[in-house]
Amino acid sequence: MGFFDRFRAKKTAPEKRNFIDYALGFSGKNVIVNPQTSLTFSAVYAAVRVISETISQLPFNYYIKTDRGREQYTDNPLYLLVGSEPNHIQTKYIFFETFINTLLLYGNAYAHIQRNPRGLPIALYLIHPDDVKVHVKENSVIYEVKEQGNYEASDIIHIPDMALDGIVGQSRISAAKDNIALGIAAQTYGKEFFESGAKVGGVLQHPGNLGADAMKSLSEQWHRTYHSGYGGSFKTAVLEEGMQYKPLQLRPDEAQFLSTRKFSILEIARIFRVPPHLLADLDRATFSNIEHQSIEYLNFCITPMLKKIEQEFNKKLIFENEKGVTYFEFNTSALLRGDSKARAEYYAKLFAIGAISPNEIRRKENMNDSVDGNKYYVPMNMIATNEKQGDE
Repeated sequence: MGFFDRFRAKKTAPEKRNFIDYALGFSGKNVIVNPQTSLTFSAVYAAVRVISETISQLPFNYYIKTDRGREQYTDNPLYLLVGSEPNHIQTKYIFFETFINTLLLYGNAYAHIQRNPRGLPIALYLIHPDDVKVHVKENSVIYEVKEQGNYEASDIIHIPDMALDGIVGQSRISAAKDNIALGIAAQTYGKEFFESGAKVGGVLQHPGNLGADAMKSLSEQWHRTYHSGYGGSFKTAVLEEGMQYKPLQLRPDEAQFLSTRKFSILEIARIFRVPPHLLADLDRATFSNIEHQSIEYLNFCITPMLKKIEQEFNKKLIFENEKGVTYFEFNTSALLRGDSKARAEYYAKLFAIGAISPNEIRRKENMNDSVDGNKYYVPMNMIATNEKQGDE
């Protein structure tokens, strides 16, 4: 079964359970948790999506070192392969989005490196983690791919999540199975709760005695007219013959439903190392701390994954004689950009000490270079750094 066929196959839906019974007698067997069903929990879906979309949108450039530092190696075929078209089916964005999705859900992400007769990489094709078996033999790694055969490590891009053996990653979904199951159960209960009109039920009291048929008819009519789904909410009931309706009190475990859902969201945020505000939990978010949380998200969630990808690509795609001279690197500057006022102050300080040129500022703001914009300036009449001031 190919990579894309894996996701077209019919998946097992999570087993339907009542949240109250599940929460009070919790067992991991009550809800089926796997990479597919875990996405039915909105917090997992949001966490996986925000991480994969953050990484896939970043420019992934191929650089070559120069006397002045470095420049993008646009003349090399690897520049287009990694930065734009990994294969004839997917764009760079879709490739990395899917690559990171499988990494987060399955604990490992794989891609086969297709090479030309000279050994130069010409395409990268995703491999579904379920189709791969990793074998370690005498300090070498062999990847057994279903219906394709065995590959040397040099022909497979492999990014593990947290790996206890340093080779195969552990799935976050498996590690957090109980937390995700509780979240799915709470979400399912909420769906059923609101489908019933968000009502906890009650009793109809009749002053007289009703026969079995009359009781059944009255109950069916009541639920059909006034107490069935959100369409029955807020209707005015008409009671005859001295009947009274007495609603039952909300049970303590039902009253804690929202608290349980919030706790589940925080657990997922912790597992995926995503700030709660990116999962739409703004309870403790303020204007000042969101910026710091976003920086922490980049430093502690995104950057470790970027480093793994950069090092794996540098190791597997670059010829030995070019390693150390050319390299791949993500450009994260766009994620660090503040508002326009903060950026202006930042550029002004760097410009004032001769650390950045006008054209470098313009490039960061996606503007074209200006004439003579490559010069660096320092204070004291703001002359170019490569010019000498005349004698007074």
